[in-house]
Amino acid sequence: MKASPLKRLRYIHCTPLLFMCGIFTVSVFRNAKIGVPGTMLHHITPRASPILKYTARSTTQMSTTRHPLIPPYPYNYKFILNEPDKCKREAPFLVIMIIVDSKDVAARHAIRSTWGNESSIPGVSIAKIFLTGISPTMTNEIQNMLQEESVTFKDIIQQDFLDTYNNLTLKTMMGMEWVTKYCSRASYVLKIDSDMFLNVDFLVHKLLRPELPVRTNYMSGYIVSNTGPLRSKAYKWYVPEEVYPKDKYPPYCAGPGYVFSGDLAMKIYDVAQTIQLINMEDSFIGICMDELKIDLTKPPSNVFNGHKIEYNRCQFSSLITVHHYSPQRLLEIWPDFQSRNDSECIAKKTR
Repeated sequence: MKASPLKRLRYIHCTPLLFMCGIFTVSVFRNAKIGVPGTMLHHITPRASPILKYTARSTTQMSTTRHPLIPPYPYNYKFILNEPDKCKREAPFLVIMIIVDSKDVAARHAIRSTWGNESSIPGVSIAKIFLTGISPTMTNEIQNMLQEESVTFKDIIQQDFLDTYNNLTLKTMMGMEWVTKYCSRASYVLKIDSDMFLNVDFLVHKLLRPELPVRTNYMSGYIVSNTGPLRSKAYKWYVPEEVYPKDKYPPYCAGPGYVFSGDLAMKIYDVAQTIQLINMEDSFIGICMDELKIDLTKPPSNVFNGHKIEYNRCQFSSLITVHHYSPQRLLEIWPDFQSRNDSECIAKKTR
């Protein structure tokens, strides 16, 4: 009999409220040698994993104690649910990687019924995957639900780390690993949160444009510059100096939604093996891009929105992402958005 997903859980990353649970799980981890870039570094002990300097390809040890907000990485996290053959038949023009809570079945169903429909753009191959971890509560019930969804829809990707806010970076790195290993010929990849409106047609035909040669070393989104870590524990986005010592982050694309060329998945996955992971996912991707010496590409003005905008069919027809859309609201507006008349919107602009 195969071990259950829960028994195969390699890593329990505790938020500050759950940190004490990590003390009792240390014995299941083993030490490892540092490997070479591009390979996973196996079995790093969570409370004794090396803290690495922010120097590309550096393996200089600074400390032997891991801060509780630093997920162990690299680590040989295992795929519990996977779709290794999803890109075998055809190299997709676009992979949509959706960050989703393991228990949020409503969000997944709403996305499948709206912008996550892989057949929504005629003549353009799109692959959609939901990225999740193991639920820290109601674990068996939620895992059974995920397995049923996986059999039905074949779009769930899951590894054996806990599905917590501080592990969002691990979810994104899992997506980079999946594209690298199973969908490396994809032209572009979109990383997006589950509480979003997405205009796939505008993204494909106005920004990425299949008729043009595929770009390389390309990443674009809502670019955040000249910001640094929040040092107060009162903030959800608290990052202490032990996790990230610098006063400023490199420029990064805001986490709710950003797009990049398929070749960058492997490059980011590789460089992430050599630097210290931080709990702020979008900032960490910016750090990786800085290590790679690759600049972000500024998008057309205002097409990536990191805030809520009330629905307007004509306005949304010229946007790529809008934040803070619940599953219910997404399902409400989608029929109207699909019935949009672009000539009508153009006429309104010229009045």
